[in-house]
Amino acid sequence: MATNINVELFKRYAPKKKLEIINSLSESELLSISYTTILRIIKEAGKGDSGKARNKFKTLFLSDTGNNWNSNVTSIWNSEKDEIYLSVYIQGDDTDTYTDYKLKYFLDNRSENQCLGKLHESFRNGYEHDVPANYDRADRAKVIKAILTAYIKNKYNDKLNDNGKEEDN
Repeated sequence: MATNINVELFKRYAPKKKLEIINSLSESELLSISYTTILRIIKEAGKGDSGKARNKFKTLFLSDTGNNWNSNVTSIWNSEKDEIYLSVYIQGDDTDTYTDYKLKYFLDNRSENQCLGKLHESFRNGYEHDVPANYDRADRAKVIKAILTAYIKNKYNDKLNDNGKEEDN
């Protein structure tokens, strides 16, 4: 039976049980996450200036997860208009850069490989090339798993550190 992560994530389970559910999800179950679920994750567990009148964005920092080649997704954040972006670090031969990529394109499951950004390198001898940050389905599933894990760890940090036990006073 396939687990619908968009529903299971917000049920009243212990945080450790939620982590077990996340770790047991298949690639296709991870890729079935919805845009609104990730927006809710960021609003509930992200860090930022949500209390200020002008800035309502929040950032959820991820343990570096990427394509095991030349890039990592370091954080996920929403803009003032609830547009969600991934911050992607791309490493080239001589240089590196950060770029932002829209989550709605990242969640588009129609394409097998996605390029989350390119780094343009030029060398003194005139040689120029682009270094793409390509992510296949497995890489995208790892990023979604990192988002879900960061959500649980940020939101339920106290309960995870106390092994889920509450003290009686």
